[in-house]
Amino acid sequence: MSTEQNEKKLHSKRSIWLAIGVIFHLIYLWSIFDIYFVSPLVHGMNQHQSTLNAPAKRLFLIVGDGQRADKTLGKIYHPGSRKEEYLAPFLRSIILNEGTYGLSHTRMPTESRPGHVAMIAGFYEDVSAVTKGWKENPVDFDSVFNQSSHTYSFGSPDILPMFAQGATTGQVDTWMYGHEFEDFTSSSIELDKYVFNHFYQLLNNSTNNQQLNNQIRQDGNIFFLHLLGTDTSGHSYRPYSEEYYDNIKYTDKEIEKLVIEVGKFFGDNDTAFIFTADHGMSDFGSHGDGHPNNTRTPLICWGKGCNKPVKIDPKDNEFLNDKFENEDMSNWDLDNIKRHDVKQADIASLMSYLIGSNYPMNSVGELPIEFIDDSEINKIKGLYQNSLTLLEQYIVKLHEVKENQFNFKEFNKFEIKSIDNYMKDIEKVIELMNNNIDLESEAILLIEEFNSIILEGLDYLQKYNWLMIRSIVTLGFIGWIVYSFTIFLQMFIIPKDKLSIDINSKHYIQKFIFGSITAIMVFIFQYEKLPLNYYFYLIFPIFLWFEIFKFRIDLINGFNLFFKGLNINKKILIFIFIIIFFESIAIGFENRNIFTYIYLILSFTYPILLFKNTIFSTKKHILISLSWFTTCILLSLFPIQDPVKVESINMIVTSGLIMTIIGIIGFTFLQDKMTKIQKSIIIFQILLIILSIYSTLKAVVSLTNRNGLPLDAQIIGWSVLIISLIFPTILHSINSNSNYKIRFLIIFLTMAPTFNILTISFEGLFYILYSIMIFQWIEIESMSIKSNNNLKLLRISIIGFFNLQIAFFGTGNISSISSFSLDSVYRLLPIFDPFPMGALLMLKLIIPYALLSTGLGLINLRLGFQKYSITSLIISVCDLLSLWFFYMVKTEGSWLDIGVSISNYCLAIFGALFIAIVEVGSTIVLNGVHIEDVNIEEKKSKAILNLKIEDNNYKDIEKIINEDQLDDGSIGSRLKRRNQKIENVD
Repeated sequence: MSTEQNEKKLHSKRSIWLAIGVIFHLIYLWSIFDIYFVSPLVHGMNQHQSTLNAPAKRLFLIVGDGQRADKTLGKIYHPGSRKEEYLAPFLRSIILNEGTYGLSHTRMPTESRPGHVAMIAGFYEDVSAVTKGWKENPVDFDSVFNQSSHTYSFGSPDILPMFAQGATTGQVDTWMYGHEFEDFTSSSIELDKYVFNHFYQLLNNSTNNQQLNNQIRQDGNIFFLHLLGTDTSGHSYRPYSEEYYDNIKYTDKEIEKLVIEVGKFFGDNDTAFIFTADHGMSDFGSHGDGHPNNTRTPLICWGKGCNKPVKIDPKDNEFLNDKFENEDMSNWDLDNIKRHDVKQADIASLMSYLIGSNYPMNSVGELPIEFIDDSEINKIKGLYQNSLTLLEQYIVKLHEVKENQFNFKEFNKFEIKSIDNYMKDIEKVIELMNNNIDLESEAILLIEEFNSIILEGLDYLQKYNWLMIRSIVTLGFIGWIVYSFTIFLQMFIIPKDKLSIDINSKHYIQKFIFGSITAIMVFIFQYEKLPLNYYFYLIFPIFLWFEIFKFRIDLINGFNLFFKGLNINKKILIFIFIIIFFESIAIGFENRNIFTYIYLILSFTYPILLFKNTIFSTKKHILISLSWFTTCILLSLFPIQDPVKVESINMIVTSGLIMTIIGIIGFTFLQDKMTKIQKSIIIFQILLIILSIYSTLKAVVSLTNRNGLPLDAQIIGWSVLIISLIFPTILHSINSNSNYKIRFLIIFLTMAPTFNILTISFEGLFYILYSIMIFQWIEIESMSIKSNNNLKLLRISIIGFFNLQIAFFGTGNISSISSFSLDSVYRLLPIFDPFPMGALLMLKLIIPYALLSTGLGLINLRLGFQKYSITSLIISVCDLLSLWFFYMVKTEGSWLDIGVSISNYCLAIFGALFIAIVEVGSTIVLNGVHIEDVNIEEKKSKAILNLKIEDNNYKDIEKIINEDQLDDGSIGSRLKRRNQKIENVD
């Protein structure tokens, strides 16, 4: 095969490689959800009634969506009244006098759907459920509503339908407002007012409808009031705003009124009330991750069947021994009231018991008997029935797993003591309790132990195939890293005529071995009835390792060529440095100070590394070194900034004006190299930045003054965003300029208006400094002295990977995607719509990556590297980070730890995905860019350095070189003129 054919085949292979990379990362992104967070649902269980004697006739479940525990229970400074006050005095009086309180701990993702499923159905959905639909059930499950006599629900169209459609036909009635009500710029109280008004309207209608009246008055009914106001006001104005506080005060007053009206309507005191929240909210006005502000929600139970408060000595309050809890409870003034915390799924069991219904079939919650006012024997029986519900799930799950295993290993704790023995012991103690109530504590301990072991058993069965599937995913990651490095070596390091593409092309033995492995694994998967996703996880390691063994000679030879000339000690040092670097990046995911330290180190070591002893030899070297140092110092400040940013008009306007000034300065210095049309387009781009400042300023001022979003500001904002991204790009592609500096300026101006519209604080300044740093990086690398090209490529790839992290971490929270504020989105979308809003936030995230893609592409061109060589090397090593975080995913521990571990893995995977996007992006944005002959420039610099002052004709030659640098034109014409000048000197 000819060299030309080899090259053509390799470039085709590169395209296939990129396509494989994108698919690989998207599929393996999902792997943690299939491994660590599998849906626990099983079907076919027998149901168990919670109690034969229901304590209450009916139940009201009131959910303050997004209502934080500390704001509900604590004494808060109200910015409107300018005094400290309790925002929920009625609920507080219930805690002090009438009911039992505690905190309900949610799980990540702290979103509305998973939160409501946990409290109403009693189980925790797999994390992926939030992507399957906000309104419909992605899987079938039972709920407390379905087990009630009838449920009347009022509230959001995003929550109510998923329980109504999953229930028995006609079991759940819904009263919902339209999506247009969820306007973040309007009063959130109107949403909750709708709920209370329609509930009262239902009661009023029943007075004229006997059938409805009988239905409402039957025992075992549930009334569900979903109050979205706090969530809406928190998103709009933050959970420390006057609006958020007023919404809590409003719902508290309405709940007080509701209790009175319910008592009057039913004419009895047989109603139980539960107030809680589906999730909390960060100070940033967002939720989704595992931060304590998102996972800690209030739980208050009062009315029929609910225990009265238990007064204790504050010294006996166990929560005060914990530093975090002590600080959090410092302004609650509830130290003398016993607090009972529960898991969110426990609420479903509590509701079931209060109305005497069956426990939901899929519930994994444990009955919190501390909240219940009933005889001890009834509570113990209810707790045992709860255990039997858990046991039903264990038995079904055991059957599912066991029948599909070659050699099933039983759960060891049930081998030590069997299920039958546990049941006999518990039933015996319950029987004895009829005559000796003092055995209550013993019965509780036995049942809690049984529950705990059942849940452990369920967890064991859930994780039964972990070892196999995690091994497959690990082999996939390692295979991808080695395979990608092999592709890189084949494309950029190994001479094309030395490739082993056709050597041993049939690979009979290798095909037989890998074919056999595939057949065995597929047979095992089929026998164990593993889900389809597992086959996708298997395909990659089989394919990748087949390719690695196929081209193992290229891998070995290319590796030796890449590090040619280095002794073993230097190679070891390089590998140690790479390991330390990636470990530092991994630590930086949890401690952003690491990124600051790296910037500080780069600020002075990078110029020294590039210029060595020539750093002070020329003005250019001194100037670029100083400017690099200054930019890195300034950029080092961004990773350590609080990601919880407050909207700042001054910052927005300042950054917008600086963008405009940079555009004007760049235009002034480069206009001589532009055509008339290009000048007009760039002026138009600068005007778009000014227009974005105007529309953003008008929107922010109006929203801040609670006057809603002006229509003209919304129209201008959308128009600028669309026009700035699309039309200049099209116009410049038609009238392209090959000068790389002009192209970089064009790209900077293209994205500046959009970034300015979506900024809320210092992000605009980050965009400016990040752009400057990328440009300086291009220049400083092009001036660097000649060195080993492969090591230079490795160095640039490592710095490029670091800049890839900064592209995200410079403006975002390291541990939480939910920390990106929706404030900027309200300037374009005032009505809640999660997917378009998420798309706008993603657009904001992508912009720095586009700048990086431009920079890497230009460095490729300036240094004469082969096209895509830098990004290809980055792609081949960046998944070391993904593999690290794959094993760092946590399913136990604090909610914060679990949430952060998932976020870190997702960010690492997306970083690898963005590298592939960066490569494609650089190709598009740099199409047609022309770079002057770098080698000629290096020769000129080298000539100046080598000549001595006393050499003849030194000044004349230096003058010619300096004049030549000012000349314009093609490389050929410049060389011709320079030769003529040298001849004249001679």
